[in-house]
Amino acid sequence: MPGLSRPPSKLLAVLPDAEPPPGFEELEYNLDRSGLAATLRSKPPSQRYRALVRKPGGALVCDVELTLREPSSQYLELARLGVIDSPAAMTSRFCVSVTCTLAEDPLESLHAQLRLLAALAPDAVAMLDDSAFHARSGDWLRDAAAASVPPAPTSFFSVHSVFGDSRKGAEAWLHTHGLHRMGSIELDIVGIQSREASALAELINHVARFFIDHGVPPGNTPFHAGNDLPLVWLPWYAALRHVDAKLGGATDRDVEHSRARGILLAPGESSGTLETPRRYVPRIEADPVFYMSSAETERMQRLARERLPSFIALQARFAKSRKWEFRVKLGVPTGDGAGAEHLWFDVHKTTADTVDGTLINRPHIITCLREGLRSKWDLGLLTDWEIESPGGRYTPETVLQLERGLAKDRVSVPPLLH
Repeated sequence: MPGLSRPPSKLLAVLPDAEPPPGFEELEYNLDRSGLAATLRSKPPSQRYRALVRKPGGALVCDVELTLREPSSQYLELARLGVIDSPAAMTSRFCVSVTCTLAEDPLESLHAQLRLLAALAPDAVAMLDDSAFHARSGDWLRDAAAASVPPAPTSFFSVHSVFGDSRKGAEAWLHTHGLHRMGSIELDIVGIQSREASALAELINHVARFFIDHGVPPGNTPFHAGNDLPLVWLPWYAALRHVDAKLGGATDRDVEHSRARGILLAPGESSGTLETPRRYVPRIEADPVFYMSSAETERMQRLARERLPSFIALQARFAKSRKWEFRVKLGVPTGDGAGAEHLWFDVHKTTADTVDGTLINRPHIITCLREGLRSKWDLGLLTDWEIESPGGRYTPETVLQLERGLAKDRVSVPPLLH
């Protein structure tokens, strides 16, 4: 598909309304205080600057600008809907923006970009992701910047759902924003029903991660998102010849919804035919095996281990409550030198080095293990964990939010550098 050169990535920090807009000296002071390996220099006009962020594998060059936020910004609606739960974000007048072109390692580049933003605006009340048409809280920005590991790829793109008139079958159109800057195409699914949207949005998330890690396969070339999930993609204008879509058709396509964008399709029952992937919905809802790259597995493992002390402390605190559940994922060696099988365990007790857990999966490779087996395991095998609380499900990505809620105050955030 033509036009795959990466557009710039733009992130904005919404500043507290009571504060005057920062000048160069204040921005430079904030950057120095953060300890981030970055430099800032002035660039005419006076409210535009150039920053250089040193990161693994090279440096990232960013343009920094102080901007007056327009009251009609699309993000105000997100704030009203609770995506940004901060009255201060509604009344703020100024933003600090950081714009750059991502390097070949898009996640590392995005992490460096948001760390720079958090350093320049440490009291931000919200973060606006202009590329993904998404908004996040100031606490999310600080949490992500404090970690030595990038957030999940899904943090940097959004899947928008457009629904039709329910009287006409509640058709839905799913499409992404934010992937193009990461070296991928944007992804659509059309010709589906609204009740299928949640499962197929999950499919888009996994395909997007596959494209980010492995590159975009050629159009109309089969690839697999998971076990028994073959797919192809076609440029949107070519895909519409195969799917009868009332939403997401040519008349719905402005510039933003046209360039570098492909529609996901499934091979049809007849040879050479293509159709919408809606027939995969029952399989997705039944918890299929999605393929995950070694890079993403390693990223999840690093973050899980970095924030393991939070898991251990919360498990010790709430272990006796039936309203709380704690689970770990361990990469158990297969014993044949082929690697590990990743299995989930209900946790009974944890220490800094071990976990006492009951296996809740049915192993496919390690046949000597059985579902329901309780044993003690080395936490050196840890690849992920999750907490089910009365307030919802939390992971290494979101556990600091849980701690803030329990403390009814902001948790202390570690310095940017590790």
